Amino acid sequence: MEESPYLANREHLIDKYGYLPLLGSNDQRYLELLLSFSKLRKYETGEVVTLEGEYDNWVYILLSGEVSVIKGEQELARIDTPGDAFGEQVLIDYRPRSATVEATSDTICLAIDSSRISELAESDRDKFNTVFFRLLAETLSAKLRAVNQQLLDLQQELDEQGAKS
Repeated sequence: MEESPYLANREHLIDKYGYLPLLGSNDQRYLELLLSFSKLRKYETGEVVTLEGEYDNWVYILLSGEVSVIKGEQELARIDTPGDAFGEQVLIDYRPRSATVEATSDTICLAIDSSRISELAESDRDKFNTVFFRLLAETLSAKLRAVNQQLLDLQQELDEQGAKS
């Protein structure tokens, strides 16, 4: 993995990445704060981004490339849409990683160090948390809807197989 320093005072990146869903705030101060405790990370094909069972504070936003989400030895999903987030559960339950995420192509992510949120001044922290968790809720809601659709599709498949038996 290749990693940049923290992105404080890199406001030009707001114009470049501000359109992404988890960064989709019109609040310039929020985006500046987010960048101040974020890094750009580059992964080569086959590199592990997160490892199942380990604990860290990083939330990732895919900027380019593709990653595979693996539980045990089973691939659960592929993430290839710029702006898609992964690793966000750590912000909610503070538990070890529930899956391994591996780069399946050369990949660049914005890595957000969530442990640094506590370093913000209280007024900034409250505003930041309000915006960040709203955007996070939207991201998780979209993922839940997709999983619900997958479950419905699987149930319909099972029902059709049962009817044929």
